[in-house]
Amino acid sequence: MASSFLGPESPRPYAVISEGYRNRLCIPTYSRSEQYDFGKEYDNAFYNLLQKYTDLDTTDRFCYVGDVKENFVEKIADKFCLLEPVMTVIPGHYSYVETDNQKVLSLRIAQTGAEEYFRQLKKSKDSDKLVFDKIMLKDAIRYFENPKETYANIMGCLAPGGQLLIVHRPSNLNTLPLFGDAKERLESNETPYMDIINDLQECKLDIQWEMECLPLIISKRKWFSMLKEKFPPMMEIMSDSEITSGVRELSEGILKYEGENVELVDRLLFISVSKSKLDEGFPKLHRYGQSENVFPDFHDLKFSMELTEEIKPFVSKKNYEHKKTQRR
Repeated sequence: MASSFLGPESPRPYAVISEGYRNRLCIPTYSRSEQYDFGKEYDNAFYNLLQKYTDLDTTDRFCYVGDVKENFVEKIADKFCLLEPVMTVIPGHYSYVETDNQKVLSLRIAQTGAEEYFRQLKKSKDSDKLVFDKIMLKDAIRYFENPKETYANIMGCLAPGGQLLIVHRPSNLNTLPLFGDAKERLESNETPYMDIINDLQECKLDIQWEMECLPLIISKRKWFSMLKEKFPPMMEIMSDSEITSGVRELSEGILKYEGENVELVDRLLFISVSKSKLDEGFPKLHRYGQSENVFPDFHDLKFSMELTEEIKPFVSKKNYEHKKTQRR
């Protein structure tokens, strides 16, 4: 009888005897306040970056566009002691249909969410219409059918000196422990981050962007619980059977030999956007995302330079005396 030795693993990875193992894997259930929480260290790092890129003040009127599972609105309001109530806008809606091969097909529902909200708000003629000092889009770009128009509408809803912050998690630069099918699906359905930057530049906006890494310490079972609840929100594109298979892949793969907690980094792209300052009356050159003047001014400039003893022999005496008299 043929036999093989697969090592001391119990159960053996992807062996027939391990088919029931995924059902015996105990994934705890957390309360809503804990289910979608990455921990205090992660939150504090995010608050510091939010302050760095927006300089959020207590008197600012703040608008949050993103998933509401994370309770980010309440956390930000408490952390920055915001006096004005925070406006929460749902980024959009998808209809998910499961196919015969147990995959999920996503269908965007038009004229819903942030795209329609800012379109109507910009068109409003009310003298007391709502304007914001700071607007943050967190993992919301995938919901926009027409990103350029949406960016223009959002900037039209900002007060003078207002600022837009886009927080995006690029799938091709993802550092979270995801299973193989999820990585491939997310990359194929995501808007590339360079397309976001190019769209903003084509809208003639001043932008700055930077890739930031946030520390994340989380237990394996809590991470499995998050995946089971399709969190982060980008995981909504995966079906329940794919999630179950993916959790098994992680528990018997890269996360099998770790301790109870794993220490990771979450790589996020921060894009700070503000209105371009074109009040000088002549064009500006958009370079590296910043608006730079092509030249300082339009009037003539006069320059003078002292001649050293070494240079005087090479300068015509007539011209030298003329320049000297003119300077006097």
